Amino acid sequence: MEEGPPTILTADDEEFLEELSEYLDILANSTRLRILRLLERRPMDARSLSIETGTSYENTKKHLERLLSAGLVTRRPGLGKETSRGIHPAWEYSPVPGVIQKLQRDLGILSALPPQVRAAGMKDQVSAVRRRIAEELGSPGRILVVLGGEWDQKIIPLSSLAIALGRAEEGRTAGLPGCEILAFPSTYRSLTRISRPHAVISFTGGGCFVEDCGSTGGTYVNGKRIPGREKAAVRDGDLISLSMGEFGASLLFLSDQEPGEREE
Repeated sequence: MEEGPPTILTADDEEFLEELSEYLDILANSTRLRILRLLERRPMDARSLSIETGTSYENTKKHLERLLSAGLVTRRPGLGKETSRGIHPAWEYSPVPGVIQKLQRDLGILSALPPQVRAAGMKDQVSAVRRRIAEELGSPGRILVVLGGEWDQKIIPLSSLAIALGRAEEGRTAGLPGCEILAFPSTYRSLTRISRPHAVISFTGGGCFVEDCGSTGGTYVNGKRIPGREKAAVRDGDLISLSMGEFGASLLFLSDQEPGEREE
């Protein structure tokens, strides 16, 4: 799925919806996902992939063409497996760097599409593909995807029970014991400095919560400001904003849970 400048999406945007449906259809096939998993281990030619997946050579080539068209794999000239006729040139396929994370990020972003696009029938399709990818390629666990700014598209795994968020300060860290520190570059200058964190994300009782720590710019979940020192629940597909505007940070929260219903 090619990245580009942001656009206003509507259910009447037939070209977008057709491309999105095609992308999701490509990802909904178990054989194609197994091919990606095999290529993550090492580059392979179509005949080797055919043997590994138990799929005919012709169908394997068709799967590879669809993965190529989606920008998920690349190919270059190489040598095929040795046969009774010797070794012959063959296309050698490789995944694009970080392809599994790319898929997880793309599908998370699609889960947070505007309501008019989700209403066009894409929500169920996205959820189904996310489940299929989790089954075949593994779950991403809990992650944040940064949207915009210097860290745009950066994926941040959330492995600690508490994470302090703020703008980096040279030689300074967050003054909150037991918190992992996530310090954004200085270009996110609307964020409070990390020594007095902008916000904290925590995990308790099986849920995820975000708390504003008295920042000037505020912390928002799906556009709604969190009152100071109160914890707001965050679910899969929710958007966390640390300050609004050009120099804030927008974070898409993704987890193993089903996408939460957001207020429209």
